[in-house]
Amino acid sequence: MVVDALSRYQARREQLAQGGSPNGGSLELIGDILRRGERLGREGVERALRGMSRGDIDTWLRAQKPESLQPALLRAAEEAAEVALGEEGEEAEVWRASSLEGLTARDRAESAARAISEWELLHGALDGETARTLRAFREGLGRLDEALRSKARWFIPLNPQRRAERDLLDAAERARAWWFTARADCDDFIAALSQRPARPSSHLQSCPECRADLSSTEPVEAPPKRHLSADDLWRFDMGLMSAVELKWVDGHTEKCLDCAQAIWALEEGDEAIEQAQDEQPAPAARSSRAMENPARRPGAARHPEQREVLEERREFRVVLVRERQRARLLVQPLSGRVVTAAVFLAPGKPSLKPQQGPEGLQFDLGTGGGRSAHLMVRVGNNEIFERDFSF
Repeated sequence: MVVDALSRYQARREQLAQGGSPNGGSLELIGDILRRGERLGREGVERALRGMSRGDIDTWLRAQKPESLQPALLRAAEEAAEVALGEEGEEAEVWRASSLEGLTARDRAESAARAISEWELLHGALDGETARTLRAFREGLGRLDEALRSKARWFIPLNPQRRAERDLLDAAERARAWWFTARADCDDFIAALSQRPARPSSHLQSCPECRADLSSTEPVEAPPKRHLSADDLWRFDMGLMSAVELKWVDGHTEKCLDCAQAIWALEEGDEAIEQAQDEQPAPAARSSRAMENPARRPGAARHPEQREVLEERREFRVVLVRERQRARLLVQPLSGRVVTAAVFLAPGKPSLKPQQGPEGLQFDLGTGGGRSAHLMVRVGNNEIFERDFSF
């Protein structure tokens, strides 16, 4: 695999030696060679740089939009997840190649930036509007990396190909090229997500990033030995506790009279409210929520659901709805444009299937309480929003 990647860059070096691509296209060629000079040498680089004018640099910079790389990388993350989910074969190769194109697009931008730096060493620093455009280009790449570097775990299914690219980069370049280097040795992470081995591999034991990611995907197995706080009681009454937490509450209240009385007070209050409602004349049609078993939904009469607006933009609104022991996410179109969304409960897992309802797209998140998910929203053909959230 490394040999294949090396052959590809050797072919690019030959292309450069023969004249390369016209104008801005040469920047990426030159940068590719410069950033892999320890393996490829620098033949043809200086001649190509001396043949480029300030006008060539300015024309190339004006055509660049670093923010356009974000949807390409997000799409690459989705395709990498498909690689992890599918069996090896032709389909997996298609997803893998398409995902790698997104990573390569970010790498080409880095190569061009490196080539411009080398050009300035030969010709002098850019000035005026061209210098401002270059600064904006580099700042745009910086913002992109800040937003997406932490998502490198999504590209773990491509690690064999990413390592091949990483190993060709000069040592000084690897730290910046997170799209090829970050989490490139974390192959065990994907398997651990689904199998939860009793004895973690040596990598999982030594990798703080894998340990943190795995820890965030599993419930608290042993809640601290303490009494129920006011927040605990509120979360119990609202149905926001996980199954593990509820089990701990049951065990704790068997031994702690004070906490048991607090729980009883909540339940007695619910029963009093429901009894008062039952004594009133029944409306023509009671809601299905009111007809539910109160033993399964304590406090439902007072707190049927809780809504939290996670994001509101001109095109859409994202609302998290908590209903006792379950949670759902709504993505509501606001501008009349087509809005699509995907929700992932864990890296490398398939996205949840949305349901179209009167309030927009609805995702059933299942049991809530300390869990997290990843949301991506697309308006038209452009990815415009991404975030992690807890429920």
